[in-house]
Amino acid sequence: HEIGATVVATAADVEALSVGDRVAVEAAHHCGVCEWCLKGYTNLCPQVRFCGLPGVEGALREYMAWPAHLLYKLPPELDHTDAVLAEVIGIGLHALDLAHLRAGTTAAVLGAGPIGLGIIHLLRRTCGIHFIIGSEPVRERQAAALRFGADEVIDVQHEDVFQRVMTLTHGRGVDAVFDAAGVDETFEQAVKIAAPGGKVIVVGIPENDQHPFSASAARRKGLTFRFVRRSLHTYPRVFSLMQKGIIDVRSMVTHVMPFPRVSDAYDLVDNYQDGVIKAVISFDEI
Repeated sequence: HEIGATVVATAADVEALSVGDRVAVEAAHHCGVCEWCLKGYTNLCPQVRFCGLPGVEGALREYMAWPAHLLYKLPPELDHTDAVLAEVIGIGLHALDLAHLRAGTTAAVLGAGPIGLGIIHLLRRTCGIHFIIGSEPVRERQAAALRFGADEVIDVQHEDVFQRVMTLTHGRGVDAVFDAAGVDETFEQAVKIAAPGGKVIVVGIPENDQHPFSASAARRKGLTFRFVRRSLHTYPRVFSLMQKGIIDVRSMVTHVMPFPRVSDAYDLVDNYQDGVIKAVISFDEI
């Protein structure tokens, strides 16, 4: 559901797109008529049909039909790899929108997968954040977090996240915590390391659909929680940041594999093999 494509045909009433246009595809097909869509919160549409979820075929096919208003034409400087990354970075951008950060503050990003790395990069390049801490168990992703803009990265295999953050912040904690991992440990850590009056931005999705944490600690600190539901009107903004060189995330893509090897690509990502961060499936060789 992270898709870059080329338009091969359009309906007679489509004027904004032409055959040959390269596009990024918004995977969430909202209804457009419910209360939340009409308020502009299309990412919260209860009737959304999402590409790749049960009942809606994903993009692992040569051709797909999709509504024209959900296709975003790529600027000349960008290509299909940028289109694929637009959803990843868009989720990070939406997370930052929800955080309402102020320049000169501090932040932690728990988890340095593609979305976590995107958040780190956006914090560094667009928000004026004073100090950024990352945490991650995989060695290659720890190094990537530093390249993408983290000031410090905690190796969760060998360091205690709470103790390390308290040391780095002189016992204060951070103003905003982005949980981009979605596991029990990171949500608990987020509550512990957030400073009083801080914000916890929940990006990762837990497998068990539960978030354990200390309610008393969150209450005493007066924490604000915001949950990220995909992205919201971010594609044009992401393209602009890419076009102007404000962000540069293409190195996030570590592997490009042809469609016949899609199973190998999934195995690679599922098992964190060969230093993979982001694997992209290409149809160019079919």
